[in-house]
Order: sequence, then structure tokens, then C-alpha cells
Amino acid sequence: MTEFEILVALGANEPFNDLPNVRIENLVPQPERTEARFDARFDLRFGGAKVEVYAEIKNTCTPKQVEQIAPWLSRFKATQKDAVFALVCPALSPQSQKLCLDRDVDFIDLAGNVYINVPGKLLLQRVGMAARKEAGPSFYRNPFSGKSSRILRVLLQKPMESKPGGMRPVDVFLVNRPMIDKPRSWTLSQITEELAAESRRVQCPGISFEVSSSLASRVLRSLEEELLVMRKDLSVLVPDPRRLLLRWAQEYKGRYRWYLRRSFKISNPFGANLESVQQDLDRLLRPQCCYAFTGAAAASKAAPLVDVDPIDLYISDETGAQNLRASISGASIGPDLRVIYPFDAGVFLYSSRRGETRMVSDIQAYLDLFARGGRELKQADYLLEQRIEPNWRSG
Repeated sequence: MTEFEILVALGANEPFNDLPNVRIENLVPQPERTEARFDARFDLRFGGAKVEVYAEIKNTCTPKQVEQIAPWLSRFKATQKDAVFALVCPALSPQSQKLCLDRDVDFIDLAGNVYINVPGKLLLQRVGMAARKEAGPSFYRNPFSGKSSRILRVLLQKPMESKPGGMRPVDVFLVNRPMIDKPRSWTLSQITEELAAESRRVQCPGISFEVSSSLASRVLRSLEEELLVMRKDLSVLVPDPRRLLLRWAQEYKGRYRWYLRRSFKISNPFGANLESVQQDLDRLLRPQCCYAFTGAAAASKAAPLVDVDPIDLYISDETGAQNLRASISGASIGPDLRVIYPFDAGVFLYSSRRGETRMVSDIQAYLDLFARGGRELKQADYLLEQRIEPNWRSG
């Protein structure tokens, strides 16, 4: 969306069409100011109050862009109480809105999200309005979906480097806890090489986890714009892996609903424990396709009191999943099996055998449990605190 189109939308009062008491008046493009040149000036009328607004217009407003411009706008706000200096965008993501609120940066987007705060005179705040059209940088690639999410799996598998034996000042009361030295840095080539190595290790028939360097580069840049990774020279690192995982889990819930629409349940004539189910699934599915237990079944190894009903499993080949359904016969003697055919093979990344059973990674099990909600959400929290975060700390 061009700056001219944004100005036209402002002139038409588009952000506030559903708020009859709020009006944009006297819009002037590129007003003259001695301190700085802003893109537009207008009066914002809210009921009986009116404030002068100077607008800095941006085509996109990622969290990184907000972080960069916030100090500049804050300086004007702190020194000139008679006017508003606002960031104006086609759409502000919830993350960008929160960052603006945390930094006390006034903003307006064309979806109707707004924060204008003039102490003692006017406070106008509305957030949570969905954008009519997604707006992002030209390079932006959704890092939470499809092949792009494979980059996240690499970054979150071992995001920290540690040196056992040392203690930081904050650890003096934490006995036998290894020192977390620093976040692990990854270069682009190391990430693509890791995906190639995992393809060889997991050995799913017909599946490769590899992605192009171009895709990986766009994903990493998108994560950087969201302030979820940091760039250090030619590498990137994850400063807060828990925050990244929780953000991914929130985004994943919508995709998981699509997974469930493609899933089906079948009776279980194999037995009540996972080992007996595994033996028969090996006989019926391998070597034609790959499968792995997920959800509560995968978490049961770390949390023995988890109620595994139904037993969730991913199957890599849709034909194999349908053949399994057709081959089931006999009375059910265990929890139902829920068969899920994934949109992306990345769900099998870092899967492994634990004892006699093949499980998805702890990260994938966490995502599925989180998406299910309810009692599974408590299981997800337990898995994060008792297995995933300890693994991060151990490096």
C-alpha cells in the first residue's frame, strides 16, 4: 500500500468509520515543521476534544520497525505536550501494537486500531481489530507454517550453549544447575546442513526435510523483524526460546484444527500400551511410510500420569493411513487410535525411538498438546517445564 493510498484512507476517515464520535479533519500532506518533516498533519476530533496529530506513515510496521522508530517519536511526545506524534500504518500486528503500548507510542492503523494519549485532554484506545488485508514487507515469509517452520525446529532444538561447572551470580542458590553461557548462534549454511543431516538420520520413506537457502534466509529475516531472533554478524541466535515457542504455539492452533479435519479415529485391537501398538503398526506400515506418536502419547514418557486416550499418531503417507484404516479388524482392546496426516513433513523432524516406541520431538508434542487446550494444556506446561527447558539448559 502506497503512502498516497494511506493518505486517501485517512482523509476518508477509514480507521474510524464505525466510531461516529471520532473524526479526522484538516488533513495536510507533508506539513512544515522546524524540528522534523512528518508525512502528514491532521486534527483528530473525539467528542468535544480535539488534538493536532503529526503522522509518520509507514507501509509496514513490524516489531523491529516499531522498535527503531519509537525513541524518535517518544522524544517529540516528551518535549511537546500540545501535539500528538503518531505512527500510521495499513495494519499493526498484535505484537507491534503491544510494543507501541509498552513504549507509549501513539499509533493509528487502517483496521481501526488506535492509541492516542494526551494526558488531561484525550485518551483514545482500541486494539484487537483484524486487518482487512495482511500487510508485510515484500520479503516476509510466515515462519510458523509449512516448510518455513522447519527453521524454527532447528533453532528450538538446541537454542543454548552451556558450560557445566560454572555459576553465575543469579545461580548461587541453585545447587547443581549448569551455567547457561549464551544463546547458540546459527549461520544460514549450518541450518540447511542440519536439515539435510536430519533427513538422513530419520529416514522417512520419500521425505526430505531440506529447504532452499533462499527460503531459510527469508524466514530468518522475518523472525528478526518480529524480534524473535537476533542477528550477530553473519549468524542468528534466539535470545528467548520460551517466548519463540509460545508465539509459535499460538499461531499453530489454527493449523492444528485443519489437521484434525483430516484425521480419523479407528478402533484399537492391538492393546492398551504403546509398545504393543508399536509392534503391530511396524508390521502394517513399515517400510512403506513413516509414523510417530504425538500429543499425550508422546508426553507419557516424560509425564507417566498422562491419560493417553486417544492415542494420536502422525502418518507420513495419506495412502498408508487409508490402508491402515482398511486393515483394522477385531475387537478394540485399547484406547482408540487417532490417525493424523500432516500438511508438512516437518512434524517428523527430530523424532526418535524412546524404548520401543517412535515419538515426535518434544517440541512437536508440546505444540499438539497446547493446540488441544483443556487438560492437554496442563500436560503441555509440564512437558515444557520438566523436559524441554531442562534440555535447553543442558545445551
